Amino acid sequence: MADQNGRLAGTTTIVTGASRGIGRGIAAQVLAEGGNVVITARKQEPLDAAAAELADQAPGGAAERVLAVAGKADDPTHRDDVIAQTLERFGSLEHLVNNAGINPVYGPLMDLDLDAARKITEVNAIGALAWVQAVHRAWMGEHGGRSSTSPPSPVCALRPASTSTARPRRCSSR
Repeated sequence: MADQNGRLAGTTTIVTGASRGIGRGIAAQVLAEGGNVVITARKQEPLDAAAAELADQAPGGAAERVLAVAGKADDPTHRDDVIAQTLERFGSLEHLVNNAGINPVYGPLMDLDLDAARKITEVNAIGALAWVQAVHRAWMGEHGGRSSTSPPSPVCALRPASTSTARPRRCSSR
């Protein structure tokens, strides 16, 4: 059975980029601590599979506490739809975890295609800010809440890689 007295009991969290990896792990922890969770990702099929697994793995099952809404994190219509469905189903929205992020290119900064840089910035920075603004306007501004962003910093993503190597460089929060 879910921990009805857990830290997150009676609260709702949206987790973007939650069909796998870190986002899915965060969603599982929200459920384990008694909260409701709304997961988003681009593709419906893997998102539905993640929602079913999350509900099955949560103590006592949690199908009624999981909502999955597919769409692109940088799409304003998707953001609005997720927030509307969240408030309709759960009646509140106390937490936002911005986990969606992209990094479709590797290599030296001098070779970075500017359209790719614009897309990375749009999703990872502007998209994350837009989520924070949207949930603030819809709920948190009046009722309170918290948001966090878990993808690598856009500054980290734009640090130049060595021009003497073709190996991809990874950003790290360490």
